[in-house]
Amino acid sequence: MTAILGLLSFALFIALIVGLVKPQLVLRWTDTPTRLKVFGYWILVTVLVWIIGVATKSDEDKTKSIIEAAKNFIEQENYSSAISRLEDIDKENPLYSEAQILLQQADSLNKVTEEEKKLAEEMEIKKAAEEEKIKQKEQLEREIKSVNDGVDFSTYRGTVDALQMELVLFGIWANIITEGENSDDPEIQMMAKQLKPKVANLQVKEFPKLRKEYANIVAKKMWENDIEVTASGTNNKYINFSGGIFAANKNKQDFQNEVYEVLKMFRFNQSRYRWYKGADEYTYWTIYEGKDSDLVTFDK
Repeated sequence: MTAILGLLSFALFIALIVGLVKPQLVLRWTDTPTRLKVFGYWILVTVLVWIIGVATKSDEDKTKSIIEAAKNFIEQENYSSAISRLEDIDKENPLYSEAQILLQQADSLNKVTEEEKKLAEEMEIKKAAEEEKIKQKEQLEREIKSVNDGVDFSTYRGTVDALQMELVLFGIWANIITEGENSDDPEIQMMAKQLKPKVANLQVKEFPKLRKEYANIVAKKMWENDIEVTASGTNNKYINFSGGIFAANKNKQDFQNEVYEVLKMFRFNQSRYRWYKGADEYTYWTIYEGKDSDLVTFDK
């Protein structure tokens, strides 16, 4: 059947050539033969021949096509596509044995490829982890050296934003230390332990200065509102707000709600409110009860 269809296709091609030269030789049944009609009939008959070819194609021919396609997929290292096609060939097919041999080959190659990919991924993960450890060590070395050489905190003065940037620096150090302590590398853990007390000592020195500076900055801003602001107590742990506006408890509460987060950030232990500076009694809120040496985190 395949041979017959091949001859028929060849005859149609010859008919097309002849018809394009002299349409009347091919379209004898019509009074107005044209090249366009010849081409149209050729398309129609060719499609019909193709449909007949597909419909009459033997199982063996179909299987051969599947096997050839599978071989091509194997050459392209697309083993999964080859396997899916070969698995569709049933046991009753005369080419089943050949398909099974090819299927085993594709399956073996596919497993090897998957294993290679898995090993490559594991190696990549291991390499990335090693690179990350190297970066951690280098960063810890830099930070330890920076602290040992002395940090110039004078640039973190003058505005509340500048003061907060110093706190951000402490927060960065805290993250570096925490990640180092959680590392499975003993050397990184040791370096993190070296950095931690150095940062803690810097915080003990710096937080009292930060609180004093913050109170001075806020005092200048509040002066025009007739509110006096000072820092007092050991290590400037208390911040004092004095002004007529604080004669009303609601004003104290509203003001406290506004400033609570920033006061906590600078680790003030108490905020105290008087309605005039010389008042013996004051209303206070407890804010931060930890130590200045505690590592800085912004989620507490």
